[in-house]
Amino acid sequence: MKRESIQIVELSDKIRDPFTGKWLDSSVFRPEAIKFIKNGYYCEALPNTQDWFNYWEEQLRRCIEGYQVGNHKITGHHYFYLNFTQIQLTETSVNSKSAKKITRQPDFWDGDYDYFWSLEIARNGLYNPDSIVPSTPKERAEFREFQNILNNMINAQGEKVKNDPEYLKIKNLRDEISIKILDRLQLRVKPHLDYLDGGYHMIVGKSRRKGYSFKDGAICANIYNTQRKAQIIIGAADKKFLYPKGTMGMASDYLNFLNEHTAWAKSRDYVDKQEHKKASYMTYVNGRKVEAGYQSEIFALTFKDNPDAARGKDAVIVLLEEAGAFPNLLASYSAIYPALTSGAYITGQIIIFGTGGDMDSGTVDFAEMFYHPEAHGLMPFQNIWDDNASNTYCGFFHPVTWNLEGFYDEQGNSDIEAATKFEMDRRARIIKNSNSSVAIQQHVQEFALCPSEAFLTVSSNIFPTIELRNQLNKVEAHNLNLIKGQPVTLLEVNGIVKAIPDLKDELKPILNQKPKEKDLTGAVVIYEYPVDNAPRGLYKIGFDPYAQDIGTSLAAIYVYKGNLKGSYNNNTIVAEYVGRMQEADDVNKIALQLGKLYNAEVMHENMVSHVKNYFRLQKSLHYLAVQPDAVISKSIKNSTVARVYGIHMNEQLKKDGAKYIKDWLLQVRDYDENGDPILNLETIYSKGLLEELITFNMKDNFDRVMAFMMCMFSVQEEGLQEEYDQEKENPKVKEIVEFMSQMYRR
Repeated sequence: MKRESIQIVELSDKIRDPFTGKWLDSSVFRPEAIKFIKNGYYCEALPNTQDWFNYWEEQLRRCIEGYQVGNHKITGHHYFYLNFTQIQLTETSVNSKSAKKITRQPDFWDGDYDYFWSLEIARNGLYNPDSIVPSTPKERAEFREFQNILNNMINAQGEKVKNDPEYLKIKNLRDEISIKILDRLQLRVKPHLDYLDGGYHMIVGKSRRKGYSFKDGAICANIYNTQRKAQIIIGAADKKFLYPKGTMGMASDYLNFLNEHTAWAKSRDYVDKQEHKKASYMTYVNGRKVEAGYQSEIFALTFKDNPDAARGKDAVIVLLEEAGAFPNLLASYSAIYPALTSGAYITGQIIIFGTGGDMDSGTVDFAEMFYHPEAHGLMPFQNIWDDNASNTYCGFFHPVTWNLEGFYDEQGNSDIEAATKFEMDRRARIIKNSNSSVAIQQHVQEFALCPSEAFLTVSSNIFPTIELRNQLNKVEAHNLNLIKGQPVTLLEVNGIVKAIPDLKDELKPILNQKPKEKDLTGAVVIYEYPVDNAPRGLYKIGFDPYAQDIGTSLAAIYVYKGNLKGSYNNNTIVAEYVGRMQEADDVNKIALQLGKLYNAEVMHENMVSHVKNYFRLQKSLHYLAVQPDAVISKSIKNSTVARVYGIHMNEQLKKDGAKYIKDWLLQVRDYDENGDPILNLETIYSKGLLEELITFNMKDNFDRVMAFMMCMFSVQEEGLQEEYDQEKENPKVKEIVEFMSQMYRR
């Protein structure tokens, strides 16, 4: 027995370096592929002999339970993919840049190893009876014991117990077991230690050309082949992502390959359509024709304009392809989720995929779900990809540097350093030889080093999304929105407004672009209180109101601080409010109170008439910013709009406003100790605003961006006013403003 243990260790050391994790002989996981490539067939035994049956029974077991050699193991889906599928590969020539496409069984990739194990851990966890993760009965028992103790403590004392030293002690003991098992797998990715009990779905972001249609098709074909009456759904916004060359097309090819070359052939007499495959055949029972067979089936469904496309189906797995182009991704996911749930248990798995370069109408939903997986029942991983994000969690990501063609060896080990240099050099060439910023952004999105690059919305977003994502990562990693921002209640007595800090944590500001809160009341958040005796004009307020009392849209208010001599923090956002109150005038009241608190004028979208009406009734029209004529005249020649207060938005003004924001975001305000520039955008601590800036486009609704745009119009007007006054002065408007201000001033 001792000798056997030594042999296993020795064998394992020959398969993978225990210290570096580098694969030394990954071919051990492809024995049948190697045999087929050499001979053109799998089993040497004659059909229908005992050896033949034994061979195919063993192969089926490996496709379900996984395959272990020594101390190293791959999942069942991974084994099936490596040995019983054929894909298109690039065959290179020695000492030449030329290559050709061939069709054969896939190579082993270290990135695929991480992906398939991540799926398994998400679905079955580390310690459940169905889990195939290599662990001992003792480890599983101890984990369950510690987990039960933790659950009982939470049930008895609530979430506050998580700060209790005894709770943390037990949790550390539990986590030590998990880390020991995960170290055994030597994964590059790091699953969240609190989410190893299984029952989670997956969201995957990836660079282009990583073979996920092949891998996803293999998962579908393997389930079709191994689970009787299983329903498999492959969904997308458009059928072009499904067939003939998408995942459904791949799965169909694999089913045909199995029918031709294995003992697992399954007839499709009843249904064999491009969008629907079913393993069944016609037979006769008592003289009557009936449907018989394995009866597993694969559906390809389009969800565009129909988030309920999968309703009524009892799927064991749902693949949502090219989620960045999924306009109703979150709605579709929410519609599918209950069908794979039974009480507290998950009966199937949803896997969401998105490729950089195919991000468009679904980017907002995809980014929200990718960067907040816990909120959506998705498996969270430590964000090892984005800058300044190691303390945060996100979905699974496959960057361009993992298994980049030409930068991995014959064992599937990625040369990440060399791949990174190649990619950066490639980007430098594009920048040098292209006159279009869109070209480099498109390339970065398609061949992304990190999720924030993949989520660029190149076609319509002029803002610096990579830098904004880095800032958002920094804010989330260090909870800067909570550290820098103080929720307050505004209290007005005798016309004097005071901000009362929320010391009991009772106020619930709306923090994210996609509100997670059921109560949309929101709260004012102050990042910097007003200076004493603030001069008029130092602070500027932007207000994007909602039109009607009935509805779901949110109002947004931002307070912007300009330049004050001797102040350490200028040209930055100092307060915000986002929410929806019972009546529109309740929000108007907040805008006015912030105006009084900061001695600032409120620039608003004046298509909504109730704002001016409220300020007029409160005899406070002098707190409304007048129409920015200089800004308007610069954007629109010979404009005839004269509404006195606020600004009437149109497409051209929106474009100009977005440019003003962009210029402000990228403005250098200082330099750090290394001499690197500090940009204005690095002073934004509002998560929701950062998220909206990252996902911004000209056609959809972005309340926070529009409110901040109002601030920028005021800033621009201030800079243009002197020049404008010399060119043109409207005495009529000036007369009206002065009259109304005097009339309503207290």
